[in-house]
Amino acid sequence: MTAHIAAKKSLGQHFLTDVTVLRRIAALCAPEPGSGIVEVGPGTGNLTEHLLALGAPVVTIERDRRMLDVLAQRLGRELPVLEGDAAQIDWHAVLTRPELGSRPIVAGNLPYYAAMPILFAVLEARPRPARIVIMVQREVADRVLGQPSTPECGQISIKIQRIARVRLGLRVGRGAFSPPPKVESAVLVLEPLAAPLHPVPDDARFSALVSAGFAQRRKTLTNALESTLGVAAATTRAALELQHVDVRVRGEALSVGQWAALAWALDADLAAAAAAKAPAATALPKRSA
Repeated sequence: MTAHIAAKKSLGQHFLTDVTVLRRIAALCAPEPGSGIVEVGPGTGNLTEHLLALGAPVVTIERDRRMLDVLAQRLGRELPVLEGDAAQIDWHAVLTRPELGSRPIVAGNLPYYAAMPILFAVLEARPRPARIVIMVQREVADRVLGQPSTPECGQISIKIQRIARVRLGLRVGRGAFSPPPKVESAVLVLEPLAAPLHPVPDDARFSALVSAGFAQRRKTLTNALESTLGVAAATTRAALELQHVDVRVRGEALSVGQWAALAWALDADLAAAAAAKAPAATALPKRSA
């Protein structure tokens, strides 16, 4: 039962109160014997109660200081609560806590505005968690699950699906929350891979390539990369022809494997583009007249 404490709009808080949904999320976590769960944003502890009922150790990360006493009163002061921003916290330190074992689970009802920064912070952590079970805005979930040649396919789809298996856990209506959000939600289940599905020469350059490829979705991929990264259209066309891909293709039509192959073919150009951009990032701003 949610404590009588007002949700903060600035933190994107919507307290999940539907008991059936809470139980289903906990069931999706299913930690292995000897491993624990890290809960992001426990709030007043509604999901935390169900996670503790699984019998595994639970460690929580909470940004809102108001919730610390609420959690202590409701669940006991022995519950570890790490105060901080889950997008900025030291995930290595969190995931290597002894009580979490070797295959911890990360779970939580993420604030919509911070969902992707938090998710990428967890996915980039070492060691990797065994599973991530998160509630996000339904539109964001659709983008994470997006398949090639669909409107949902975008840079988030490609970047995440290269490094994790992703599936839909359940869809959640607005009435499951207090206060109700203006949008529908969904629970995603992600299993980070021990190694990326498709290797690339450099992860940062791959990320920049994919971002550039989707930066101007109405343009063909060749034109998008030329205008964004300075890669000659002829170079990209040649790389696509090697894969027997239509040179008029747009970014959303490529699979994860095709994006990885493109990264290999264009790596010299991407490295040159990154080198050319680096000095600009450290240049001092011009003084106004």
